[in-house]
Formats: sequence, structure tokens, C-alpha cells
Amino acid sequence: MAQVALCMLGGLTIACADQAATRAVFGPYDGRFWAKSLVLAGLLLIVFMAGERLIALSPVRTAKSDSVASGNGCRPAVIRAMQCISHASAASWLRELFERFDRLGLIPRLLIYGAVIGICWMPVIIMMAPGTIWFDTGDQIAQFFGISAYGQPAGAISSHHPVLDTLVFGGAAWLGDTLTGNYQNGLIAYLAVQVAATILGLAAACLYVRHIGCGRAYGLMMLVFFSVFPAFPIFTMSIVKDSLHMVFLIPWLIMMAETVRTGLEALASRRFLAGLFVLSLGCALTTMTGLYITVLSLLALPVVAATRRRRLTALAAALGVTLLAVVIFPAAVAGPLKVAKEDSNQILVVPMQMTARYALDHPHDITPDERKAVDTVNHVPFDHMASRYNPYLADPIIQYSLRDANGVPDYATAWAQMGLRHPDSYLIAFASLESGWFSFLRTPQNSTAPAVSLASLDRVADQAIGNQMDLQIFNAYSKPFRQMPAYAENRAGQSAAHAWWNAWRSLPIIRILTFTSVWTFVLPLFLVYCRLGRAAASAASGMRDGRAVRRHSWFPFAVPLVWSLLSLLPNAISIPLKPTATRYMLWSLIMVPLLIGVLRADAVRPERLWRQKGV
Repeated sequence: MAQVALCMLGGLTIACADQAATRAVFGPYDGRFWAKSLVLAGLLLIVFMAGERLIALSPVRTAKSDSVASGNGCRPAVIRAMQCISHASAASWLRELFERFDRLGLIPRLLIYGAVIGICWMPVIIMMAPGTIWFDTGDQIAQFFGISAYGQPAGAISSHHPVLDTLVFGGAAWLGDTLTGNYQNGLIAYLAVQVAATILGLAAACLYVRHIGCGRAYGLMMLVFFSVFPAFPIFTMSIVKDSLHMVFLIPWLIMMAETVRTGLEALASRRFLAGLFVLSLGCALTTMTGLYITVLSLLALPVVAATRRRRLTALAAALGVTLLAVVIFPAAVAGPLKVAKEDSNQILVVPMQMTARYALDHPHDITPDERKAVDTVNHVPFDHMASRYNPYLADPIIQYSLRDANGVPDYATAWAQMGLRHPDSYLIAFASLESGWFSFLRTPQNSTAPAVSLASLDRVADQAIGNQMDLQIFNAYSKPFRQMPAYAENRAGQSAAHAWWNAWRSLPIIRILTFTSVWTFVLPLFLVYCRLGRAAASAASGMRDGRAVRRHSWFPFAVPLVWSLLSLLPNAISIPLKPTATRYMLWSLIMVPLLIGVLRADAVRPERLWRQKGV
């Protein structure tokens, strides 16, 4: 019943999100709305039931061939190949091939998987070469070369983006300029390292799920997905902070899973602990939200059932990463790099968007003190907010900085008072801004300009399009970056990559993988559905062979996913009117398959998943 209720809630959420993503209003809650909710709930239930059965499907376990068991594994390869042919069975030949692969060491297997991914990516890599420059990345590189950006003086580096990213991108460009006379050569070398590191990380994830007991089939499914889904090579060929973050994130997720799986015993290895520490720093310093996700996930490790010593080790690692990322690194680079600290306005993005909707719905229901509080903090005054309100993008209302950060306490008071008077405006503002993470439909208006009226949305709502991911494929040059020597681009190749991605978004059935909410809502909901089923099964069994069954907690594996999903909510955009929305959630394409692998291992080989030895 809990699983059915979960699907009902999921269907209702998607129906509400579709309404918000197309009309930016609640309702109408008519018969059509409730029918849609029930149909969606039924579809979720059917798909989730099928998925749960597939996850629990026992893998085919075959004994090693007689030749290997009897010591004939030393026969020449030609004789063994002839034996495979004599069986006249492709299945037996493949089985022998996979068994040989399993007998290889870790490094050869990693390189083989990496080669498979790399070969499949190569057409897209060639199309995207020499790489895509994002708008914000251009600003960062320009600042590194002493060009003014974000309103900062020449020679200063803004803290609007992580300073480490600016150092990496700018340093690579500077190195290319110093050694070859062309800054772009340094960026090409950087991209080569980024592509190779990402490929090896994905290959390691495929091997890891097999290591914890998933069986061969699921590992191969992950390998195929990582190899052929175009979003991976397209995004990896982009020079942007999120693609750099992915280099650290993938191995960090694997090490975090191994730490939980072994009951923190993995931390007994100094090399493992050092690797986890370095990767945690990389994750924390390459995106703003990465800092919170990493630190909060590390702080959850001491809750895992483990010895007191291991818990203290985990706590020390979490505190050490926090100290370095929050205090020591910023202090070390502030002076030499002339880092200009900017207002932390991200926390006010959603509240200020709510205020803008309030200005649209109730422009005269505001006191002079409340108006003053809003106008003191924000560059866009209250009286101009209604004319600049875009339900799906907060940038026209609040973007890079605050007018006066000292006025935040007074604004918070005014914001709360206004919300108590008209909570409906706040709720629909929040639902509209965040609807892209939950909806399957969105408005066909692709405007990032201010003043997107509700009437215009309503007129085209019946022409709603699929809420599919949008990827940055073409270069986007900022004004400061244009002051540097021209960036040599491959417009024809990028057009080909764009056409390839659009072809994938049009494929029957497979195109479902390109919908944003599949990764940010439906599949996370499926994980909860499966855990409810496992919990019910464990409660029903209770005892096995007269002994109490030990119940392991799966939730610690999902902690990074939980924080990552919550990190989506403060963002200024969710519907992919521009590629920014998609880059915020691409981590889920790795995190969710990895967690499904953990679920499958728990279902089919729990004794291997929970084996607390042999890191």
C-alpha cells in the first residue's frame, strides 16, 4: 500500500508540475486534471513494478568451463578458440570471453572498458573539437588574463564562480599561451585530460557495480549507456565548471559507496583515506553547491554502523575538508589572486522570485516599510518587478549581486509578512520556478527575456512541448572573452553534434532518457519505491533459519543523491530555456545508475554487497 500511495503522490506531483510549467498557475483542478493524475500514477506503478522485478531478477551463474577447472586453462589460445567454435554456440563463446575478461587485473579491465567508451565517444569528440566555450567560462579565463569582468577592476578575480575553476581554466590557457603562443592549445590539452579522466571514472563505475555483486549484465548495461548516450561526450567536451566537477565527482561517488559498504573499514587504508580526502576537496571547490553536498555527505558517514575509531576518522576527514575548503583555501588565494568577494545572493534567488510574483498578483498590498526593505536589498525595485517577471527564470529579478547585503534581515521580515498575507503567490512562484525538475511538459516559449506574461503562456499552453534536456553545443562568448584573441571554433562540427543530439531526442522510447524529470524525479522516486518493497519483504521474513536477519541500512548510499536533489531547489532556473538548467542535473545520469546497482546487489547478492573486508 505504501508503494501504491507513493505512485499516487508521484502522479499528482507530475500533473501539478505540468500545469505550472505550461501556465505558471495552479489548477484548474477539474476532471481532466484528476484523470491525468490517475493515469500517471497507474503508469508509474506499472513501470515501477516491472523495474523492481528486473532488479531482483537472479543473475545467470555459470560454472567455469571444464578446461579451466581441470587445469586445461594453460592450453594454447588457438585450441581453446577451436573448442568454442566446435560448440557452435555464440553464447558459449561470449561466456568464455567474459570469463577471460573477469580473470584480468583491475587496470587491464579498466583500460578495456575505457577504450570501449572512448571509441564510442570518438565521433562526437571529433564533431565537438576543439571544445565548447561557455559564457561564464570565457569571463573566468578573461579575468585570469587581467581583463575586467563582472564589474570587477582589471586584474581582480570574482568569487561569483569557484576560484579553483578560474585557476584551472585560466592556468591551462596561460600555459598554452606561454609554451606555444596560443592560449587555445592549453585549453585543448586540458580537454584531453578531462575527457580521459571522465571516461576512466565511468569505466570504474561499471566495474564497481560488478564488484559489489550486481552480476555481469547490469555492469554491461551501464557500460552501453555511458558509451552511446550523447549527453556524456557532448558535456565532457565543454569547458565549464560542472564538467570539471564531474572529473572529481565520479570517483568520489565510488569511494563514498565503498566507504559505506565496508562499514567505514575502507578508511583504515591510508591511501584510500587520502584519495577520498583529495577528491572531496575537488568536489567541494569546483561548484558552489558541491561544497555543501560534499561536506554534508561526509558528515553523514559517522552515522554508519561502525567502530568508534572509524567514525572518528570519518568525522576528522569531514572537518578537515570543511576547514580547507571554507577557510584555508579562500584565505590562501584571496591576496595573491586579488579575489573580489561578491554577495552570496544565491540564497535569495527563490525568495526574491516569490516577491516578484507577489508584485504581479498584489501590487498595491505592500506597506512602505516592506517596499523599502525590498528596494534596499535588490537592484530591481518592487515597482519594476511585475514588468520583469519571468515565471521560469529568476535572472531578470536577481542575478549577480545584491544592492545592499546589510538589508537582508529587514527583507526577510518583510518577505515573511507578505507571505502570510498571500501564500498562494509564493507557492505558485516556487512551483513555476522549480517545475522543470518534476514535469514532462513545458511551455513552448523559449524566452529568457523578462516580462513573460501569464496571458501569453496561457495562449500557447495547448502547444506544450516535452521537457527534454538542452545541451550547450555551440560556443557562447562573453564580452570580456571577446577581448582575447579569437577562439578557433568548429561550427560545422558543432552543428553536426547538435543534429545528433536532436535525433536522439526524437527516437521512439529511447527519447524518454532525454527528459529532465526522469532523472531528477521519476528514477529517484523509483529508488524509494524499491526500498519500500525491500523493507516490507524484510519485515515479512523477520527470521531466517531460526535466526534474526540482520538488516542493513541502504540510506547512507543515497545521502549524496538526497543532498544533490535538494541543491536543485535554490537554482534560478529548472526548465531548460537555456542549457544552464541541464548542467545543474547531469550528475544524476551517473548517480542514479550507481544507486540502482547498489539496490540490485542488495537484492541478488547481499552477502557480497555487505561484505566488510577487502577494499
